[in-house]
Amino acid sequence: MTPKNRLTSAEIEHLSSLRYINAIDKHMRIVSSVKVPDQAQQQDSAVLLLLDIFIDDKQIDSMSFNLHNYAYDEILDLAQNIRDNDYILRAVDTALSGDIE
Repeated sequence: MTPKNRLTSAEIEHLSSLRYINAIDKHMRIVSSVKVPDQAQQQDSAVLLLLDIFIDDKQIDSMSFNLHNYAYDEILDLAQNIRDNDYILRAVDTALSGDIE
């Protein structure tokens, strides 16, 4: 039985080529990209969402999130719409406030 959320080779190639610039506010931008580890191509979809966080065009941090078993459309939506994801925004806020303290 094929896993429901298994990514095709074409989907993996497409996801790996994308970069999205998410404007969070006047100063903050989050550039999101997707990485699919090589071993995931033949197994279930072990996918990483990579975030590069910029304040006033200066990169200040990087983060990653495991998107294990997310469907292709879910991965695209998440990468394109970081601003709409409360969980990720809280994690970014927590990471950045830890840097300030």
